[in-house]
Order: sequence, then structure tokens, then C-alpha cells
Amino acid sequence: MISIPVAWLLNGICIILWLTWRPWRSWLSGLVLIIGVLLFGQRTFVWNSPGVLTNNYIPLKVFSYNVQSFGLDTEWERIGRSPRVRRIIDYTVRYDAPVKCFQEFFSSTTTPDYDAVRRLREAGYSYSAFLHPEMTNVPNGSVGVAIFSIYPIIHSGREIFSRGNGLVWANIKVGNDTVRVINVHLQSMGIRVGKVLRQEKLTGVKHETHGVLSALRYGFIERRKQVQQVERHIRESEFPVIVTGDHNDTPYSVVYERMRRILPNSYEDAGRGFGFSYNKLPGFIRIDHQFHDPQISLLNFETINYVSYSDHYPIAGTYLINKATK
Repeated sequence: MISIPVAWLLNGICIILWLTWRPWRSWLSGLVLIIGVLLFGQRTFVWNSPGVLTNNYIPLKVFSYNVQSFGLDTEWERIGRSPRVRRIIDYTVRYDAPVKCFQEFFSSTTTPDYDAVRRLREAGYSYSAFLHPEMTNVPNGSVGVAIFSIYPIIHSGREIFSRGNGLVWANIKVGNDTVRVINVHLQSMGIRVGKVLRQEKLTGVKHETHGVLSALRYGFIERRKQVQQVERHIRESEFPVIVTGDHNDTPYSVVYERMRRILPNSYEDAGRGFGFSYNKLPGFIRIDHQFHDPQISLLNFETINYVSYSDHYPIAGTYLINKATK
């Protein structure tokens, strides 16, 4: 699942090597590469042109970001009034999008700059929904999954998978139409490549590698269960659906395939480039996704890969909501 891009690269190198030595042997690597691109090419690299906005539609930008608790889950960052913490909170508050979805959201009432819930509400995001609403007004609150909107939320709900993982949905009224935004944070992948590379002894490498493989296996099992709950919320919605968040799975996974069979993927429809969203080793994976109802057209989709405050990059999809719809 994770190594498919590496396999493509190695087969490309093999083709070059065989062509310079025994050309007739290059056909096998070439065939593997062609089949891989045909099956998964669109999930890996796209180059779409931006859509055109007309007067008949309202643009709805849905911003999604795993903010890694803003760094506030460590006491030193909270006490030290860290510039990094203020920068990432400032960025999330000021980013221009009417709907903002967060994973690993954290808010602290001890310092005004760190009170992310209050700051977003003062910035015009009067409507919100949380995975752990009881943590929004405490000195140090791990809220988890959160949705903020400048448009009215007429109904919302939540489902907790584990302490930090779950989903929050909100029916948001945009003009004369209503859409359901589902913000998800599925079980972590457990990739800790950095810990493996930092080991100086073979025994340490083996221990960390075993831990990574065990976490991957556990994550596969849990995410498969959790995506079934996401599918249920999609089926039960009376409104067109946009699903966003940290799915912790690559475009070649079971989770992605199941979601893709229900809803088109926004990156594939309107993205440009590779769209890698993980800001740590191995670095060439896309695990933050948006999916949208076929009834909803797309104007644009982007991975904001120049914003490196967290271990994820933000993603944003701009959707077209029909003004005439009731």
C-alpha cells in the first residue's frame, strides 16, 4: 500500500538498466509499470484545470487540517508562549474559507492567544460542532475532530471511535441549499520511520520495525471497521455529502477504495500534481482526502504543501453550490 510509488521507481530503473544491457528483458518491468499506472495512475498524479465560477453558483471552500494539537499537548509549549503555536493558530484563524475542519484540534483557555475556539468564533465562525464538546472550555482541552462554519449549522452529530479518533458531521445551510460535511479522523497509520532510522544498533532497528509493523496491522483492522461507520453516515444523509479529514490511508488502500466507490475523490477530479499530504518520512504519501457527492461540482482542490507547521499539510476543496436549489 505504501510502497507502490517506490515499486514504480524501481521498475523504471530496471527498465533503463535492462535496455543498456539486455533489452529483451526490459519487457517485464515495463509491463508491471504500465499495469500499475493504468490501475492507480489517476490516484497518484493529476493535472486538472481550474473550474469556472458562474453567477448561478455559490463557491464553498472546505478547508481541512490535522493541526497536531497546535503543539499545545506539551506543557513546555503552553507555558513558554511558543511563537510556533501562535503562528499555526493565527494561520488557521485567518485562512479564508467559510467551512474549516480540523483533526487533533486543541484549545486552551489559560492564554488568550491559545484559545482557538474563542478566536475562531470572534473571526466570524459562529457555528461549530465537536467530537468532544466538553473540552472546549477547559484550561487544556483536547477537542479532537471539529467543524467551524460561517454558514448556519442546522443539525450536527458525532461518533467517537477512540479517544482521539472519530467523526463529526454538520448539515450546513448555504444559500437555498443544504450540504452535509463529514469530518473524519481514522485510526493512525503508526508510521514512525524516523525512529527506525535513528537507531544505531541492529537490535534497536528490529525493535522499532516490529513496532511499526504491529501498528500498521492494527491500524488496517481498525480503519476498515471505522470506514463502515463513515459509509453509514453517508447513506443516512438526506443532503449531498462532502467527506473530508485525515483518513490515515493512502490512495491504494481498502479505505480509499471503499470511499471512492461511493463518492468521487476531489483530488482526482480537480487537483494538480501529486498532492502528498504527510509532512514526515516517508513523505511521498497522500493520507488526507476529500470526497464529494456527484451532485456537487468542483471548482478547485489543492494541497497546501508550503504550510509546514504540522506533520500534515492542509487541504482545501472549493465546491459549487447551486443558488436556485431548495
